[in-house]
Amino acid sequence: MLLTDILFPRVCPVCGEVLLKDEHYLCLACEVDFPLTFFWNWSGNPAEILFWGRLKEVKASALFYYREGSDYKEIVHKFKYNGERKMGLFFAHMLGVKMRESGRFADIDYVIPVPLHFYKRWRRGFNQAEIIAEGVAQELGKPLLGGVLVRSRYTATQTKKDPEERWKNVFEAFRIRGAEKVEGKHILLVDDVLTTGATIEACGRHLEGVEGCRVSVATLGFVE
Repeated sequence: MLLTDILFPRVCPVCGEVLLKDEHYLCLACEVDFPLTFFWNWSGNPAEILFWGRLKEVKASALFYYREGSDYKEIVHKFKYNGERKMGLFFAHMLGVKMRESGRFADIDYVIPVPLHFYKRWRRGFNQAEIIAEGVAQELGKPLLGGVLVRSRYTATQTKKDPEERWKNVFEAFRIRGAEKVEGKHILLVDDVLTTGATIEACGRHLEGVEGCRVSVATLGFVE
């Protein structure tokens, strides 16, 4: 055992138990009970239904159910707010493997993370969506594409807004730059958690405004 493991033991983000040598981020018990969605294998899954009538054509996937009161929410919380980027990347790779093996996302051309306003990025030190997009893109064997979808306006927190307010709050915060790069392309839009879909819908609408551009979605968590 390494000295660092003694002084700073690795613990499971879900139950807090010390991880064994061969356990990666989840202890075996929590891995067995991991609330996977299986959306990667499921056409017409709840994440896709969420965008019916809102975006033209969406294939959607999420790694696990993000339930109120569930300790599994700590995976996203510790990644996003405690700066545990390696853990976020680990679960992003897990999602990417499952999406690749399903074959449903083989026609993706580019992976684009939902952009974060520079002020929020400065405060947090990173954009969590970029890290997730990186892991998923690597497993899918698809290139990341930055700088096309940009966030030009700061928006307040979305957690206490209803769906209509979220939509109004975010749509004008995004814009497209260099639209020719995504003409006729199938884009995988990546974020951390899918709740009402307002932010992803806003980004997707801008992308769909480019001729021939189609949008699909991937997130770590899906809120039931």
